[in-house]
Amino acid sequence: MMLNPGIKLNVIEQWKLKNNMGNDFSINSRVESKIHRIISETVIHNIKDPRLKKISINEVRLSSDLGHAKIYCSMLDISETNNMEIINIMNKASGIFKRNIGKRISLKKIPELNFIFDDHENYANQLTDLIDSAIKNDSKK
Repeated sequence: MMLNPGIKLNVIEQWKLKNNMGNDFSINSRVESKIHRIISETVIHNIKDPRLKKISINEVRLSSDLGHAKIYCSMLDISETNNMEIINIMNKASGIFKRNIGKRISLKKIPELNFIFDDHENYANQLTDLIDSAIKNDSKK
């Protein structure tokens, strides 16, 4: 970025001009981490449904306009309930989550919450099993 040599800017103003793009990302990531914390604390302290006590919030991703949030969650004990049932329960409780977000974060608009079941752990376990079986087959040769 070229600065006009005739205009003298102090160091802070120059830094703000150079890092304008970085500020958008850092605001987004800070709001994501705050929403992540608020939803996790709400599940632990405010939700009475025993099926949701084993929910783990893995990640929160916000759209660039902060209007929509994808919340990736998983279960500690998958065998007890269906994945879609858990997502439906979380969607029904989204009003509680949004109210707590509104109380604790100063935003113009509370984002719409979209819960997604995160099955990366199962996928990682399947890959590990495949790698282990390939190693066993190679060692037999």
